[in-house]
Amino acid sequence: MSITGRTKLYGIIADPIGHVRAPMLFNALFAERGVDAVMVPFHVKPEKLKAWADGLRATENFGGIVITVPHKLEIAKLCDELGTAGRLIGAINALRRDPDGRLVGDMFDGKGFVAGMRHQGFEVTGKRVLLLGAGGAARAIAFELAAEGCEKLTIQNRTPAKAEEL
Repeated sequence: MSITGRTKLYGIIADPIGHVRAPMLFNALFAERGVDAVMVPFHVKPEKLKAWADGLRATENFGGIVITVPHKLEIAKLCDELGTAGRLIGAINALRRDPDGRLVGDMFDGKGFVAGMRHQGFEVTGKRVLLLGAGGAARAIAFELAAEGCEKLTIQNRTPAKAEEL
């Protein structure tokens, strides 16, 4: 792989970052398909998130980033625009930089979960669903299950108030 000034930069942001595997997967796909791009891991502490996001706005060859714990909620507040799921959930797991420097984010965890269920032969439309947990991923999954027309969604969580809030 040869990195030049024209190489599109993608990344994954987390704190901590040592456990992430996305760069290995994406970089192999970029190379296999002849895409002039690279994905790198970014270790960003929560208190530095705004400064880091501001730097992305100025980086012309930055394409986008995957967002993981603990940044999904806070980085959504720094976006110039949010997709429907990101706006309603208040969290994002993907962000792109538009040519004008605007940061646009959205949440795809729920779509991926529902697509996985369908791939396994389970259709959510018209079904009753029990969701265990009320954290960030559960928020996205609950939103997508509702959007896809599940008949009833029951949420159980160790902290009942969080389940009720969701």
